[in-house]
Amino acid sequence: MHTNRNEESPPFSILTVCTGNICRSPLAEQLLRAQVSRAGLQDSIEVASAGLQAVVGSPMDSIPAELSAQLGGEPAGAAGRALTAEIAERADVILAMSRMQRDEIVHRYPRLLRRAFTLVEFAKLLALEPLAPATDGRHTDSAASFIRERSGELSAIRSRVRLSDLDDVADPFRRPRAVHEAVANQIALATADIAHGITAWAAESRKLPR
Repeated sequence: MHTNRNEESPPFSILTVCTGNICRSPLAEQLLRAQVSRAGLQDSIEVASAGLQAVVGSPMDSIPAELSAQLGGEPAGAAGRALTAEIAERADVILAMSRMQRDEIVHRYPRLLRRAFTLVEFAKLLALEPLAPATDGRHTDSAASFIRERSGELSAIRSRVRLSDLDDVADPFRRPRAVHEAVANQIALATADIAHGITAWAAESRKLPR
């Protein structure tokens, strides 16, 4: 995707998705947003979340909200929101918590196949994908447009990542605190890897001709 140089590129949009949008996806959203902000990319990247069967309007579950705050997130005001075609279409990347959820998103919105990943899948792909040298002929209008272009290339190397049950983020709803903590740690690691990769893309974009 190439952006008109006379127009400001919109922020790169990340959407995290789970079932009810009160545990996993808001936690991933909040941690990603915090990490992006710490990298100084809050104007270039926006993060939101939604649920396939959302508990619309319900507050974030208390344990993941507490864990989010401990891990640097901002859970205040989070409320369940249903995934709609409009919300899905607006996202540059959709990060589901499990392979089943990713497949459900693609079943609902087939044209978004190249944008839908699991959280862990996207983190692993970012680790595999080498940065192109600044001399490869690319140009950039903004960090957001460069990140958008690079993320669009990841679907082509999807087959290089093998996922197992351990890579799915389990649903901790109404389960013991230990399960919530394990899930939060898994999400924290994956979101940190994603933020690291995207930050590297943003740094690379600053080296390219405009």
